[in-house]
Amino acid sequence: MNLKEQIIFTGRILWEEGLVTSHGGNISAKSGDKRIIITKSGTKLGFLTASNLVEVPLPSTQREYPEASSELIVHSTVYELTDAACMVHAHPPSAVALSLVMDSIAPKDIEGKLTYKECPVIEVSKPHASPELAQAVAEALKDHKIVCVKGHGTFAKGKNLDEALFYTSALEFSAKVLLKLQAIKALR
Repeated sequence: MNLKEQIIFTGRILWEEGLVTSHGGNISAKSGDKRIIITKSGTKLGFLTASNLVEVPLPSTQREYPEASSELIVHSTVYELTDAACMVHAHPPSAVALSLVMDSIAPKDIEGKLTYKECPVIEVSKPHASPELAQAVAEALKDHKIVCVKGHGTFAKGKNLDEALFYTSALEFSAKVLLKLQAIKALR
């Protein structure tokens, strides 16, 4: 698969696994030394086509490229400050729920422990498409594979899209396990 096909495939998996809402989330990947391909603003990740993707230079802002995802500033900053080759931004419901009551999501399941070990939860005053969010996400992704923005969603980096997707999926599985564990404890 070429890079655009990989982004389209990743979007479909995010949708099928319930990790995004109909128009939520975004995906990007480096397409060269100083360029990325990113989903356009307002696209349905589960039903992407090549026309829903745009290639932009790094660094970039949405003001310069209004058709790009509103979270372009976050993607651009992460690429500038980390070793990320691709990114997945999703809204996994169980992880988002836990982010409202936890400072960090530490998995209890083996896959989570082996995959991402810990997902910090960050809180910023402007949790959507802001320079503050971009800086906080990039700082967290220097030392972690995935980060959750309180009440908003996750940003995962990877060497490839499969890796970033895997971290997102594994975190949501861990979050479901944690929620079920709490429910079981409440029954005792």
